[in-house]
Amino acid sequence: MEALTSSVFISKTSNLPPVLRELQPPSSFKASLNTTRSRFKVSALAHVVSDEPSQVKKMSVDRRNEFELSTLTALSPLDGRYWGKVKDLVPFMSEYGLIRFRVLVEIKWLLKLSQIDEVTEVPRFSTEAEAFLQRLIDEFDSGDALEVKNIEKVTNHDVKAVEYFLKQKCQSNAEIAKVMEFFHFACTSEDINNLAHGLMLKEALNKVILPVMDELIEAICDMAKGTAHIPMLSRTHGQPASPTTLGKEMAIFAVRLSRARWDISHVGIMGKFAGAVGNYNAHMVAYPNINWPQTAEDFVNSLGLCFNPYVTQIEPHDYMSKLFHEIILFNNILIDFDRDIWGYISLGYFKQITKAGEIGSSTMPHKVNPIDFENSEGNLGKANGSLSHLSMKLPISRWQRDLTDSTVLRNMGEGLGHSLLAYKSTMQGIAKLQVNEARLNEDLNQSWEVLAEPIQTVMRRYGVPEPYEKLKELTRGRAVTKESMTDFIEGLELPEEAKTNLLNLTPHTYVGEAVKLAQTVDMAVNLVNGVDFRNL
Repeated sequence: MEALTSSVFISKTSNLPPVLRELQPPSSFKASLNTTRSRFKVSALAHVVSDEPSQVKKMSVDRRNEFELSTLTALSPLDGRYWGKVKDLVPFMSEYGLIRFRVLVEIKWLLKLSQIDEVTEVPRFSTEAEAFLQRLIDEFDSGDALEVKNIEKVTNHDVKAVEYFLKQKCQSNAEIAKVMEFFHFACTSEDINNLAHGLMLKEALNKVILPVMDELIEAICDMAKGTAHIPMLSRTHGQPASPTTLGKEMAIFAVRLSRARWDISHVGIMGKFAGAVGNYNAHMVAYPNINWPQTAEDFVNSLGLCFNPYVTQIEPHDYMSKLFHEIILFNNILIDFDRDIWGYISLGYFKQITKAGEIGSSTMPHKVNPIDFENSEGNLGKANGSLSHLSMKLPISRWQRDLTDSTVLRNMGEGLGHSLLAYKSTMQGIAKLQVNEARLNEDLNQSWEVLAEPIQTVMRRYGVPEPYEKLKELTRGRAVTKESMTDFIEGLELPEEAKTNLLNLTPHTYVGEAVKLAQTVDMAVNLVNGVDFRNL
């Protein structure tokens, strides 16, 4: 992808079809492009207020800095600081990815036309011609994308540039050259764009986002099983409550995230292919005897997308709104997880593995900050802001179409990129965690009052009067110890077996079915998904 950020070039006129040779810019325009092909310049302030210190003037007056686009100069940290963590999305969600999928759709449509008997002007292609067209898809690279971008500089139309690019590429094949005018046949730009956007999302989800979600869910499942037996004091409203186990609390998040992941994977990614306003107007004039709605449905389905028959010029993007809302839910659940883990670290329930050379604070040498969970939370918020705007804006378009969706759709990669970065940050944080059982035990040993719940419940069973009120008097706002709780139990009129069970109860053992719930988390996750997603 580095080539996409370097210099631009103009294809030789001799390699262009006649329509493009007519559109070639003048030599002065080429010279202007060559002047700026590898760099852009950013000027510093040329003037300063007269009463500023002389040394400030000296630094700013007439100073000019030149920057090349790189990870240091990128305006978005996704393309800069975090490039290494999100670059897997580039083949799908970048400008390159959009162009590549446009090329795929245009070629697949020409192949489809060749298979329709009524379109006699496009006879069935030979095996060699089909292989030639398939190579244009399979071997499409950044150099090809740059060729398209340079044609766009002339046409000032990105989709038409793809059509001209393909005509240029296919001149060398005599069989295809005869039918080149059937590239983009009866299509409006949005017929190509909506399918390209759908394929971008489909591929990005299936090849990048969902697999990382699965890794994250698996990491939390492993936490749940590994800490299933470790008792932990619960906190409701921030106050001590009935004990649980650390593993069971982790299992909750694994199951919640798996439900959200399932919903994301089952959003139907839709496509339209019905012409300028969704009625097959031009199609019917050219070939009135073809069942164009069925042809369009077959074509869209062949790309692995769901067909939407009721559209304007655009596919109305309702599925995108639903998809982005589902991703926001997944992200919100993960924010909840990040904050809980942050809190447990603060309480000392987790220690973090240190790495030689790392610094937690520039002034406090002792600190090991939970930065991975904080980074995750911050990026999830950034992702949700972008995805929320997309989900609210995209379903709205004036009459048969306006252009407000076009520029917004180019930002899909931002929401997915920050999400991906967050998922990886959380997993990185999980890998550093070590359970501090001594600290967990300390809190439990100081919280005997939590046994008020089971004692008063057993008292209710055996008809002891006012059990709740008696435990309230014993525990509310008072320091409760093992000894005071033992004395209270021994004074109760209960069957000996019930009394013995209560006397054997401790905050460490009063965890109900928490251990079992944590141990069976894999089964719960698999039931949500219907299959074991980790074995796919």
